[in-house]
Amino acid sequence: KKRRFSLENKPRASYDHIWLGAYDDTVEDAIISPEWFDACIDADKKLGFEARGVEIVAHDPSDTGPDAKGLAYRHGVIIKDVQIRQFGDINQGADWAISYAQDIKPEVFIWDGDGMGAGLRRQASLAFNGTKTDYDMFKGSLSGKGQNNAEQKYLQDFGDPMKAKTYMETFLNNRAQFYKLLADRMYNTYRCVVRGDYVDPNDMLSLDSDGIENMKGLRAQLCRIPKVANNRGLIQIMNKKEMKADGINS
Repeated sequence: KKRRFSLENKPRASYDHIWLGAYDDTVEDAIISPEWFDACIDADKKLGFEARGVEIVAHDPSDTGPDAKGLAYRHGVIIKDVQIRQFGDINQGADWAISYAQDIKPEVFIWDGDGMGAGLRRQASLAFNGTKTDYDMFKGSLSGKGQNNAEQKYLQDFGDPMKAKTYMETFLNNRAQFYKLLADRMYNTYRCVVRGDYVDPNDMLSLDSDGIENMKGLRAQLCRIPKVANNRGLIQIMNKKEMKADGINS
């Protein structure tokens, strides 16, 4: 009786954790719903579209310590691979990600340039100068007019384009903006896969189960990123220090 009540009244992720032993990937005010994430798994195969467009390898650097290094490989709207590395210093981690990209030969190699990542440009330039791969540093901390797409209009949830605010009027910084854009793509995919709405595949996202080994771990990471209140009315993501204080691992 309790289980039936949970299934009918609790979020699916909460039910899966309590009754099926799944990762606990529910958190209050999460920006991405587990149901959206699940709809994205092999969405290209479910809906019959193919990988097209730019290929990107992205790297999340870290130094020695408990925070893992990461990389992801994206072809168009399909995430083909996600990997983590638990050991090595920041330079060894960069060498690992760069070597991966040199094998893939993507159009773009990008890395998180906030904090220690700011010092990795030399390694990237040595690896990719003279090749077809461009390289760039992403900074989630950029805000106001400094953030990406700052003065463009952000159209959300079929809102009135005449009332749409600009990105800098909507988001605190790049970190909030790009997490929300990821959430928008996942929600679009959920609408199409689960509800049957028509959505342009270019506005969706697919997670390739053949390439992403730890899909459950990835879901637990992405679905435990909460929004927080902002006194300027902007969309803001809880920072890592606050997440840790609330028992949410980075």
